[in-house]
Amino acid sequence: MSIRENIHRRRLHVQWRVMDALIAAKNRTPVNFSQGVSDRFGYALIAPGFLLISFLAVGMGLLAWYSFLTYDPVEIFVYEYTLENWQRFIETAAHHRILFRTLLYSAVVTVVCVSLSVPYAYLIIRTENGLFRNLLLFGLFVPFFTGVIIRAYGWLIILGENGIVNWLLGEIGVSSIGFIGTPFAVLVGLIQYMLPFGVLMLTPAIASIDEDLERAAKNCGANQRETFRHVVLPLARPGLSASIIVVFTLSVANYSIPKLLGSGQLSFVANFIYNKLFTTLNYPFAAVLSLILVGIASLVVMAIFKLYGTGTLGSEVDGA
Repeated sequence: MSIRENIHRRRLHVQWRVMDALIAAKNRTPVNFSQGVSDRFGYALIAPGFLLISFLAVGMGLLAWYSFLTYDPVEIFVYEYTLENWQRFIETAAHHRILFRTLLYSAVVTVVCVSLSVPYAYLIIRTENGLFRNLLLFGLFVPFFTGVIIRAYGWLIILGENGIVNWLLGEIGVSSIGFIGTPFAVLVGLIQYMLPFGVLMLTPAIASIDEDLERAAKNCGANQRETFRHVVLPLARPGLSASIIVVFTLSVANYSIPKLLGSGQLSFVANFIYNKLFTTLNYPFAAVLSLILVGIASLVVMAIFKLYGTGTLGSEVDGA
C-alpha cells in the first residue's frame, strides 16, 4: 500500500468518526430533525427552571449549614457546630410573637385580597362596557409602575400625623389620629400592595369559564348570587389557589411596608432577619429565621395543593 493510499484511508476513517459523533450528538438533542419536535423538546424548555431550582436548593443548603454554626461577635461565625441558634428561637417568646404577627397579618391580608380580587377579576372579564373595563385595568396596572417603597411613602403622606386623613378630620372638628405604627396602617398598606397580584392570578381562571354555563344556571332558576357561588367559584378554583399562594408568600416575606408603616413597632420576620444580618452580624441566627419562614410558607403551599388540588398545574387527565 502506497503512502498516498494510506493517508487517504486514514482521512476517510477520521471523516467517518466525525460523522458518527455528529449523528450521536443529533440523537441526544431535544429536537428530532427527521420527525419534527420530539417529546424531549419539553425537557429543554424546562431546563432553565431546573437550573433556577438548583440554585435555590444550594442556597437553602447553605442556610441550613449556617444555622448550625457558632456565632462570634468578632469573627461573625466560627466553624463549630451547635444547636444553640435553634434553641434560642424555641425558648424566646419575643421571636414567637414576631412570627405569629407575621403569619396573622399575612393571613388577614390574604383573605381580604382574595375576597376583593374575585369580584374585581369577574368584572374585568364579564363587563361589556369598554370604558369601565379600561378603568378597572388602569387601576390594576398603575400600582405596578411604582415600587413598594414609594407606595409605602404614599401611605405615610395619607395616614401620617399631618397627612390627608388627619387634615380632613381636623376640618370636621375631629382630633388627629395616629395611624402610623398601628396594625391598621400595616394592613392597609399590604392589602393595597397585594391586591393587584391576587387579581392577576384570578383573571385567567375566570376568563376560561364558559359564559354559557352561567346562562344555563340562570335558566334553571339560579339567581346571580347562586350562579356566582355554585358555578363561577368552583370553576375558578385553580385561580383561587394561585391567588392565595402568591399573596400569602409575598406578604410573609414583605419588609418595606411593616418597616415604614409599622414605624419599627410591628416588625415582620423579614425585618428581624435584616436587623440580625446588618446590625449584629449574627448570620447563624438569621439563617434559622430564614429557614423557618421558608418552611412555613412551603407548608402552606402544600396544604393548599392538598385541599384544593393543583388545578391547571396538575398533570392528571379527567377520566384517566
